[in-house]
Amino acid sequence: MKPTVVVTGGTGYIGSHTAVELLNEGYSVILIDNLSNSEKWIANRIEQITGKKVSLHIFDICDKEKLRNLFSSTTNIKAVINFAASKAVGESVQIPLQYYRNNIVSLLNILEVMNEFSIPNIVFSSSCTVYGQPEILPVTEQSPILKALSPYGNTKQICEAIITDNIAVNRTMKSILLRY
Repeated sequence: MKPTVVVTGGTGYIGSHTAVELLNEGYSVILIDNLSNSEKWIANRIEQITGKKVSLHIFDICDKEKLRNLFSSTTNIKAVINFAASKAVGESVQIPLQYYRNNIVSLLNILEVMNEFSIPNIVFSSSCTVYGQPEILPVTEQSPILKALSPYGNTKQICEAIITDNIAVNRTMKSILLRY
């Protein structure tokens, strides 16, 4: 049996499709979602598509104790894929503090609990908004990171910096930052 992967935002569009692929590859999958932008029935649909059981935990990962309790009661977690975040650029301009609180606190909680339980791998759903308004298109991984144009983009830049800083002191952890 392959290791367990925790997918936050697991019933969202990208999270649910990722869960299907992980299950089809033989991984055990734990979904965490607060259902703010998805529905509970999606977990059942994932099971119908794959023919495999998925574990859904409905809570907000800004609640560190609930996250810690889940991780402490689960063995063989080898990775977290974090798709959970507030994601609307325009909305982030209207309610910036909610975006900062949700996107940054949730990542801090994930990293702290991962460190506590020695979980070695994180995949972070970032955004091409970290490139700001690039002068040259298309952007590549070598493109410069420019000033973010929205609170949403700024949260993604801050989260990438947090992950980078955590990796610098926790050499057993590896990360991938997805900038789509």
